[in-house]
Order: sequence, then C-alpha cells, then structure tokens
Amino acid sequence: KQWFNAEYGKQWYQRRVRGPAAQRDIVYASHKQQLDIQSGEEHPSWIVCNVSCDHPSKPESDSSYTRASIEVVMFCQTIGKGPSRKDIKCKIVYSASVNPGGWAPSAAVRAVSQREYPKFLKKISSFAVDHVKNSPVKF
Repeated sequence: KQWFNAEYGKQWYQRRVRGPAAQRDIVYASHKQQLDIQSGEEHPSWIVCNVSCDHPSKPESDSSYTRASIEVVMFCQTIGKGPSRKDIKCKIVYSASVNPGGWAPSAAVRAVSQREYPKFLKKISSFAVDHVKNSPVKF
C-alpha cells in the first residue's frame, strides 16, 4: 500500500483463486478520516472508504488477472469510558459492494461471501484487540 499522506493512499491487491475461476486483482483508493466530535460525544469516530480506481502504474491491460471492483465503507465509533479497556467497546458499521469482474456463478459468489465475511469480522476484531491491548486508555 502506498500512502500519499496520513489520510489517503492507493493499493493494488491480487487474489489467487483455486479451481477454474479466473484470477482477480483490484486497484483501489483508500481514504480514512477522523470525524468531528459532535456535542455530547466524548470520543472521536473514524470512517474509512475504499473505492476502485484506475492508476497508470497498474493498467488493466498489463494484467493477466480479471479486474474486480469494490466500494467499501467502514465506520468505527468508541463507546464507553472507564479506567480499563474492559469498560470500552467499539461500534463498527461495515458495508461492501464487490463486483468480481468477468463472469462468476451467483451460487459461487454467495458461497464465498458466506464463508469469507465471518472470517473478515473475526480477523478485524482480533486485529483491533491486539493493536490496543497493551496501550493505555487515552481519554
């Protein structure tokens, strides 16, 4: 991933697929931003948006992969206050629209979604916990 500044970056991602399906790649821009604290809120919220894009360093014509496209938004909000991490929770709202590109049977897309989405939720949850478990509460 290449970050242009603290809030904006681009990434090229390849996904190898087993079986007869075509290999996929995605080029997307990523933007993360801390949202303003509204009256009554003590803790900031964050939003992350990922959107497919074209980029001259990874043209679609140079790839033997089928180009997929995405639109992803994740909103994170800290809830609670207290002296320890046990008193704090994080609310996450996640929405993703993925076009695998090319043709894929709808049954296969549903099967992959049902298998991969729970894995993603577990992975992002454990990443968040591991990332902050040894750091002090900052508010």
